[in-house]
Amino acid sequence: MKYKVVDPLFQLFEHNLFNRSYDDIGAFTREVAEEYLAYLDSTHAHVPFHLRAALLKDLEGEAHEMLIKKMYGCVKPRDYTNAGTVMSVEPTEEFVDVNSQKPKKAPTAK
Repeated sequence: MKYKVVDPLFQLFEHNLFNRSYDDIGAFTREVAEEYLAYLDSTHAHVPFHLRAALLKDLEGEAHEMLIKKMYGCVKPRDYTNAGTVMSVEPTEEFVDVNSQKPKKAPTAK
């Protein structure tokens, strides 16, 4: 059975959007990008130091695009799922599916 895994960037985006308050869009997108880069650092992924600034800028752009789509009602969680290879999937803290309002276990990729 293949698990559909929600993109960690999308999970961080949703978490920050619903649980934190920001004064401007730039602060929000920067925070999401920095948290995602910290997530990548905690995995087996390696981001060369000389590419980190470019990656942060790209991630900020992705977060900004997700925010605009969310504001206009165009983003759906299924747009950010994949059935790619995951080394391991473990249930972690509970989250609430916005569509069903039932608590579910969030899978994490390691």
